[in-house]
Amino acid sequence: MQDEPSGAALLDAARRALTEEVVPGLAGRPRYVALMVANAIGIAARELAQAGRLKDAGTRVLGSPGDDALDDLVRAIRAGARDADPELHDALSAAADAAADIWKPAKAGA
Repeated sequence: MQDEPSGAALLDAARRALTEEVVPGLAGRPRYVALMVANAIGIAARELAQAGRLKDAGTRVLGSPGDDALDDLVRAIRAGARDADPELHDALSAAADAAADIWKPAKAGA
């Protein structure tokens, strides 16, 4: 059971308050620092909101996660054992899309 509002929603509200109410009154270095903090809060909020998607993408890429799963995948790719593997391509694309949505989200209305 998830309490409402979620942690991601609370972080987003804090980011909006910072950028809409605090940042306009700042200049110079304090403004830069506040905007940097707002950006970090936004990334953390999106990461929380996308946690399930990230986990699913990681599982698709690595299969059963284990201590050596990533190393095994890297070795297989380097050896050419996964060349032209459409399932791996789709899984890596999904993982990259999930990461991009967190780190570099599309602008609203764009």
